[in-house]
Amino acid sequence: MLRYFIISTFFIFNLNLSFAQFQTVATEHYLLGVDVKGYEIDLPFSKEKSEDSWKEYSKDFGKSEETQSHKTYQTTFRTDIYANDILIYSQINGNKEQSTIWAGIDPQGIPKDIYSELQNAMEEFIYKFNIKMRTDFAQKKIDESEQAATYLSKEFENLKKDERKNQRNFDKTNEKLVELRSDSTQYSQNLQSLKTSIDSLYIELEKVKAIVETYKKRLEEIK
Repeated sequence: MLRYFIISTFFIFNLNLSFAQFQTVATEHYLLGVDVKGYEIDLPFSKEKSEDSWKEYSKDFGKSEETQSHKTYQTTFRTDIYANDILIYSQINGNKEQSTIWAGIDPQGIPKDIYSELQNAMEEFIYKFNIKMRTDFAQKKIDESEQAATYLSKEFENLKKDERKNQRNFDKTNEKLVELRSDSTQYSQNLQSLKTSIDSLYIELEKVKAIVETYKKRLEEIK
């Protein structure tokens, strides 16, 4: 389990965060009989994830309605440029691995010079959404890696404690073994000495028994 966790922690950053290579592209979508200029950008996230992030990012637009597979918001946008309500369209396409978001502003009723400024603001808005998704993802992975590092650090300390404990036990056991080996050698020598003494004593005892038998016989002869 620990090995799997360690391996998984190294599979964290799998995304190139060089933002400069991710550029918005100006495109038009034909909606409700009007060519709506907008901007799209590719995202290395699933369609579902991008939709969830966009919902949070564009919450100030309020509720949306469906228009030809697009979301439509009647809202204000950059009131420092244009204070009136406008129609903003957005669409997210993709799959489980990547997606593309497009957003544009309906030009009807908006002066051309103001519309141009709003379009520039929308391009910036879309690009910042792209940046936010990538930085949020990176921050999440940083947090995960820091958590993994903390976990592994604790595991390392626990293993080091176990190592020190086992080393102490090993040293103590080894000392006892050395002592036991010494005792065993001494006991072996003592046993050998005792065996020799016992053998000698047995021989002497047999001699004494023989003498006793001899005197018994002589005693019988005297009687």
